[in-house]
Amino acid sequence: MVNIKDVARAAGVSVSTVSRVINNSASVIPEKRQAVLAAMDNLKYQPNSLARALVNSRSDCIGLLVGEIDSPFFGQLMAGVHRVVMAAGKHVIVTAGYHQADQERSAIRFMQERRCDGLVIHSKALPDAEIIELIERGVPVTLVNRLIPGHEARSVYLDNEFGAYLATRHLIRNGHQNIAYVGTNIAIEDGQSRVAGYQRALSEAGIELDERKIVKAFPDEEGGNYAMSEVMARDLGITALFAYNDAMAAGAVMMLQDAGWDVPQQVSIVGFDDVILARIIKPHLTTIRYPVNEMGALAAQLVLHELDPRFEINEHPLRFTPRLIERQSVRNITD
Repeated sequence: MVNIKDVARAAGVSVSTVSRVINNSASVIPEKRQAVLAAMDNLKYQPNSLARALVNSRSDCIGLLVGEIDSPFFGQLMAGVHRVVMAAGKHVIVTAGYHQADQERSAIRFMQERRCDGLVIHSKALPDAEIIELIERGVPVTLVNRLIPGHEARSVYLDNEFGAYLATRHLIRNGHQNIAYVGTNIAIEDGQSRVAGYQRALSEAGIELDERKIVKAFPDEEGGNYAMSEVMARDLGITALFAYNDAMAAGAVMMLQDAGWDVPQQVSIVGFDDVILARIIKPHLTTIRYPVNEMGALAAQLVLHELDPRFEINEHPLRFTPRLIERQSVRNITD
């Protein structure tokens, strides 16, 4: 089957030039455009459904792939993307992959069939090769919180390792030495990075890592409840907990309170994300702010700029830095 690389080779141009021709970009000089069109004709190359739509017309729709529809975290991502896209006079089609490769693949196919002009993708399950193939076909794509070598300029991402480090260091600075971590059981980069940040903070403080203090579960309230109960059942004498996200932290708080424990007097807790849940639960949750709304907005700007270089992008590094938000769920035990 003929692909975009074959067309580029036959026309004597780069793959990105072929993509710009498919996207009907004005930045390609006439001679190269004619060479690409001739090569496509000779090779009988047919761009995919989205690329053909980009050549012929615009749907004025941007496709957005999120992990979960009912998550407060992804709600913030959707809001950020939606705000920018609507201001540009376009619409958003939202799909969810639920961290499963087959569902992510199906969601992307659905958005292509709906002739979305570009895609903002939060994908953790699809292999890099499939996303690269999508890009090489000429589909305008921006990735949220995923880095693919060679395509870093398409990625808007968070320093997850540093965020976890900040959370654990905050607990240590408040006198805690016996700190557990409840993490996600989904095999994603975020989970690995946050474990690494937790471990780095412990190591810097001279605290030996105890694998028994790491429990993984599904990253929602129920998973946090289960993981916290598992930690307490191991009777390790912990005084503090760092949770993969605010949902798991909330589940941990509920489990402890139901069992008669006081948060933070007996166990201090730090979450991650700073979704609205962190400001609702009692005590209000100390957490790491994940600026996903702003990240979604920048991702939308990038994909709109790829569609039309005249569209202005806010000046901001593609890598976002998390920050600690102190509330009421951590007790200082240094005295």
